[in-house]
Amino acid sequence: MAYGLFLALDQDKWYRNDFSSENKLTGTIYTDKQMTVKKNLTGYTLTVRMWKDRAWGDRFNQIASIVSATEGTWSYAVATGNMPPPGIYKVSIELTKSGVKESTLNRQELFVKIGPSAE
Repeated sequence: MAYGLFLALDQDKWYRNDFSSENKLTGTIYTDKQMTVKKNLTGYTLTVRMWKDRAWGDRFNQIASIVSATEGTWSYAVATGNMPPPGIYKVSIELTKSGVKESTLNRQELFVKIGPSAE
């Protein structure tokens, strides 16, 4: 198991009612803190996890799609009712392969806003 996976989330905000199949939550996973070496995601299952500070449990726990395994990129098409209530959430990615779980170490933030769609 490689120690040290880091998430770069492509969005810093999301409108709660944005369910467009074209507009997806996306990001890249790296193997170094400087985010220069992309993680090869071949064979992994990726779970996007969101939670609030000082609160128990995940508010969002969904399986993401790998966009390019060799480039470390993933996406998740948000479905109706999936996004948690408005607020600021911490985001991490959990990677599972052959029963072994790893998680990104840095915590990215996503601001879930009230509204029907993206700006």
